[in-house]
Amino acid sequence: MKVAVPVTNGLVDGPGEGEKVRIYEVEGMEAKLVEEYDNPALTANYARGVHMLKSALERGAKTFILVEIGPPGIRFLQGKAKVFLAEPNTSAEEAVRMLVEGKLKETDKPTHGEHHHH
Repeated sequence: MKVAVPVTNGLVDGPGEGEKVRIYEVEGMEAKLVEEYDNPALTANYARGVHMLKSALERGAKTFILVEIGPPGIRFLQGKAKVFLAEPNTSAEEAVRMLVEGKLKETDKPTHGEHHHH
């Protein structure tokens, strides 16, 4: 299974904020980083997080680990992928390990309202 994680300085971030996107391949209890690329959300003018989510879906990700997600992101991923929430200041590696161990909470609700960024 491919897992996408937006990161800033190695820490899990939101889909519209992370500087990079990491894609991990998870098999059983093993996870390895298979790709890292610049987050396309950073150059988007609207629904920024959706740009990141779409880019990872196109690379085969079916699971996302995020610190936050807004209503557009939740709507976009409905029926396409699972969303798990990590605590702020969690490293991407730690978050993926927690996912593998079943310690992250899955969500299908936004963590904030429509217009989070100003």
